[in-house]
Amino acid sequence: MPGPDGDSSTQDQLRRILGASSRQTVSARPERETAAGRAAVACALSVAWAAVAGTVSVAAGVASGAVALVAFGLDSVIDGSASAVLVWRLRTELRNPSGTAGAEKAERLATKAVGAAMLAAAGYVAVQAIRTLAAGTAARSEPVALILLAASVFVLPGLGFVKLRLARTLRSAALRGDGVLSAAGAALALVALAGAAVQSWWGWWWGNPVAAVLIALFLIREGIRTLTALTG
Repeated sequence: MPGPDGDSSTQDQLRRILGASSRQTVSARPERETAAGRAAVACALSVAWAAVAGTVSVAAGVASGAVALVAFGLDSVIDGSASAVLVWRLRTELRNPSGTAGAEKAERLATKAVGAAMLAAAGYVAVQAIRTLAAGTAARSEPVALILLAASVFVLPGLGFVKLRLARTLRSAALRGDGVLSAAGAALALVALAGAAVQSWWGWWWGNPVAAVLIALFLIREGIRTLTALTG
């Protein structure tokens, strides 16, 4: 049987262990809150960018018949919508950092919204690209839209990178999915620019819709992966 000194030593060790654990928990909270705040800012910027680039690109793409331009605009609008859901989810956590029930519910709803948005964008892009290939129609270039596409190639990768990095810190499948949408938007912008270039230089009208189909397949894979995270 341990004596009084042994009992005292054991109690001291337990207090040190519990104290260290408590300090680690407390120190982790500000780090998570900082990451959540930065993620909310990145998502808010996505909403603002999508409102401009998405609307103009969809309108210009429909008018010119450029399926990749429509795909980019649609992806931007959906990305903006998903980002708006993420802003709500992150603010829910920031308002109640000590409560997990509300944040977990918001995370699940946001994950469902982002995954469904990715699949919706993929479906529309694939259908429009196949229709363009079947019709054999060439798209016209819209200068204003091309400027927005060029700007998006520089803006969206940064937003996507920030979201993906913070998603790992927050362990958020919804934020990761939104980051993928931003990265896909940058890819679609590059595809639309490349499609306009090859059509103008070499007359390869089919390059634009073929590339859009490839992006749609990527979105389908990532959308399923995002939704699967709910049961993982």
